[in-house]
Amino acid sequence: MAVIVKGVAEWFSRLEEGVTQFAEDYGVDATVQFPATTDAASQLEIIDSLLTQDYDAIIVVPNDATALEESFANALDNGVVVIGHEASNLTNCLYDTEAFNTEQYAQALAEGLIEATGGKGTYAIMVGYTTSITHMDYANAEVEYLKENCPDLVLLNDEIPTCESQESTTTAYEQAKQILKSNPDLNGFICHCSTDAGGIAQAVVEMGLQDQVKIIGSGVPSSYADELKEGTIYSVTTWDPALSGYVACLTAYNVLTGVPVGQGADLSADGVAPGYESVNLVVGANNCLIGNAPCIGTAENVDELF
Repeated sequence: MAVIVKGVAEWFSRLEEGVTQFAEDYGVDATVQFPATTDAASQLEIIDSLLTQDYDAIIVVPNDATALEESFANALDNGVVVIGHEASNLTNCLYDTEAFNTEQYAQALAEGLIEATGGKGTYAIMVGYTTSITHMDYANAEVEYLKENCPDLVLLNDEIPTCESQESTTTAYEQAKQILKSNPDLNGFICHCSTDAGGIAQAVVEMGLQDQVKIIGSGVPSSYADELKEGTIYSVTTWDPALSGYVACLTAYNVLTGVPVGQGADLSADGVAPGYESVNLVVGANNCLIGNAPCIGTAENVDELF
């Protein structure tokens, strides 16, 4: 099995831990492939190379699912099992695996912003790329939730997203600083890449706005332990990518070995992946298997998390 991730961020190093654990537990050859750059072209190059080799399954966390469809259609035609993660719009796959649904995750981020800001002010939303369907789904759901439940929190310029980080801490910093200079009254940021919160926090601190601007991020909680404890970042809402990697591999393994996968399937591996004991199957662009495995990192609990 090969697992293709979006980039080389710490998030995907954590995901690799789950893939490595799965390989040891099940006695299979499963490795993570890291693209040279965080774009579809690098992922596509890896996929096309894998298809010339003897792989039974390819698991992907796509930067741009539409750009990969043709290659994955070819993979399926040749009997390769294709599994997605963060890929609800990837049609040429057998299953997409998720820690929870869009609405659950978006609500957690939105509620974090409400709590941090007192439910008033102007906020911005940062995604990795507008081509990342998962990030855009989260962003749209967050805005919808806040409009319905906290109308005193207003999205900057009513534009989704406010900006893209291009999966880069440096770009997140540059974009955040530009937005803060143009909008000095901004008091909240929601961001979705595992590298975004650090870049935004750097800009906020440089401008002396850490008491005003509340950052609700995604990522590996332990990587932001100092910022959480200092209050520079309010919270990190996430799921454990190690479990995601494990579950995606297990899904591929079950397909290959004839174990039923679908509504109510147990993908927890007898407790190794808590939250996936009875997944929900949602049929849309593909067959999405959804667990219930959220994780919110705060100053109080970050030392207990990954």
